[in-house]
Amino acid sequence: MERYGQLAGPVLRAALSAVAMIGLSCQVLAGDTHADQELARLLADGRTRQATIEKIVSSRENKIPLLLSWLREPPPNVDSFGLAVGLAQVLGELKPKEAIPLLIKNIGVQTLAPRILWTKRPGAIEQRLPCAAALIKYGPQVSEPLRAAYWKGMTLDDRLAAIFVISRIAATMKDPQEEREFLRMARGAANLEEFWADEGLKLLDEHHQPR
Repeated sequence: MERYGQLAGPVLRAALSAVAMIGLSCQVLAGDTHADQELARLLADGRTRQATIEKIVSSRENKIPLLLSWLREPPPNVDSFGLAVGLAQVLGELKPKEAIPLLIKNIGVQTLAPRILWTKRPGAIEQRLPCAAALIKYGPQVSEPLRAAYWKGMTLDDRLAAIFVISRIAATMKDPQEEREFLRMARGAANLEEFWADEGLKLLDEHHQPR
């Protein structure tokens, strides 16, 4: 009996701790202010992100409005960059149409310095572009809005990311005529920029000695 009493304390504490953890998980998925803050923290933390994504995806709770609100404005006291990565990953799994414009807007968000990123292999690039990776999971439905966004004026990194995404989506399609034409036009625009940049350098060389 004495030995049982010695063991009962630790066993009881372990059981209560397990119950508390289950209760916390239920609260996080249920959605009060404190639980939402904790959910954001878990999603932002690389150590707990994957397990949190799996819970969100498997839960029947509709967390999409909350996730989209965080993509627009992160909650306070949470690692905003880590949260952005987590949000892109979970939205890529859930694939809500409402998230497409926000993912396109953040397509160039990177986890590595831009000049280093584009020297990597495609698999490594996809890992370092969370919003681009999410858009690839959406498939053909994002091709048209992404092509439209490209011609409206993106930064260089965003344009590269858009070409990257569209190329991978087109590879899975049966008849990617519009995607093929887009890539040809993008290549033509780049060649035209290269031509006039060369012309500009020649003009400078004619009037100024290169340093």
